[in-house]
Amino acid sequence: MNNLFLFGKKYMDTVMFVDGTKSGETNKCHNLTEKIGGFYNFYEVDVEPWIISPMFSGSKKAFIVSDKSLSQRTSYVFDHTPCYISEAAIKVINKDSEWLHICYIDDIEYHSELSRVTTPYSLDFCTDNSREPYFNVMNKAQILFDSRERKHLYKNMHLNVPLILHDEFGIEIIRAGKVVFEEKNKPLKNLNVNGAGDMFAALFIKNYHSLGLIESAKNAMVETTSLLIKRKR
Repeated sequence: MNNLFLFGKKYMDTVMFVDGTKSGETNKCHNLTEKIGGFYNFYEVDVEPWIISPMFSGSKKAFIVSDKSLSQRTSYVFDHTPCYISEAAIKVINKDSEWLHICYIDDIEYHSELSRVTTPYSLDFCTDNSREPYFNVMNKAQILFDSRERKHLYKNMHLNVPLILHDEFGIEIIRAGKVVFEEKNKPLKNLNVNGAGDMFAALFIKNYHSLGLIESAKNAMVETTSLLIKRKR
């Protein structure tokens, strides 16, 4: 059994789809949906042979403006209940999982308990807050994911763990403060990019054991773009 455990808050997303916005003006919303976000975006990807086991702790409400004309998203969030990793959850993770992915480590109020996790794990981020408070759990991880627009947050952090930065222009893999791999991507307009980072992480984890670091990252970049093109609003 290849058990992939996903841990994080339950994100209740209200997504508003627009085609361009004007600040200070009345803007037209073409569609509106309500869905569970966060690691639930993994379900948009075929991750076989992994079997997904979701683990929620805490909750958050998010209002997301998805601007298809620019292939961009902007979110506004507020917390309902905090997130923490209980002793019981750690026991289940250590006993039953082969991999743990956390969405999102910078949104977990009580993350120090991760030091007790023995299962290999990966971390994803969702804010532009300092990464210093997470250094210890980051250094113990197998893989780190983040948006390339937040690259400056890692300027003085020399981690031995591979950091995969991604955006619409491509990917960078950084290790020990140095770029060890870079691949460019042609950005496309008219895409709903909500959840793209989670989809990228899902596709990477799916292939990591069989393809390795660089090929998995390249494949995840290509496949994420392909899924964004195919999916409907």
